[in-house]
Amino acid sequence: MDPKGRLVVISPHFDDAVFSCGDWLAACPGGTVLTVYSGVPPSTAPLPDWDRRCGFARADQAVLARHEENRAAMAVLGARGLGLGLLDDQYQGAATVAGRITGMLASALTTLQPAVVLMPLGLFHRDHLRVSDAALTVWRLFRQAMNNTWLAYEEALYRRKPGLLQQRLAELRAQHVLATPEAGPQYRGDRKTRAVAAYASQLGALGLTPGQGDDAAPERYWLLAPESGGQE
Repeated sequence: MDPKGRLVVISPHFDDAVFSCGDWLAACPGGTVLTVYSGVPPSTAPLPDWDRRCGFARADQAVLARHEENRAAMAVLGARGLGLGLLDDQYQGAATVAGRITGMLASALTTLQPAVVLMPLGLFHRDHLRVSDAALTVWRLFRQAMNNTWLAYEEALYRRKPGLLQQRLAELRAQHVLATPEAGPQYRGDRKTRAVAAYASQLGALGLTPGQGDDAAPERYWLLAPESGGQE
């Protein structure tokens, strides 16, 4: 695997790719972070508890602020940020758009033609699981035509919840998907820490100090392959 090839990281929310794959992005400038739930809710949308805890008075203000934070994080890492524009679960958007994610990801990846795709493993959060399942469908349909390498990344913070990682790996095996541990490229520097710090509005609610939490632990990846003789 050439870790310096064209890289696309599929990120459910703005911070997921940086928290989980920031060292890989820092080691390979020029990658693209494709954020699925980047849509801005209307100004009249109810304010979710999470946005209130992050200090916002309106839901649209929260998402617009996260757009700015994401732009700052991408600049630190030398990456490009693209969004699919869907509303995430807390804005009651996920239930109506879940069926669209696969098509939108397939279209974006066909255009971007990545050599390496990093997708969320699908831990804990419903948005993460929806995106992971949609990405797996795209991988099954296009892995031979695209001729690229797919890896699932362990989502920072969620991977620490007892049993979740083992449960998800077992689910993948039941779907005839083999997941083998794979090291990412080595990066020695502080760009990931500085990029994590760009998401300032959420750090307090997450209880996260950049460079001192799970974001600073080694990133972990799983190389995906179909089980020989399995039904996809």
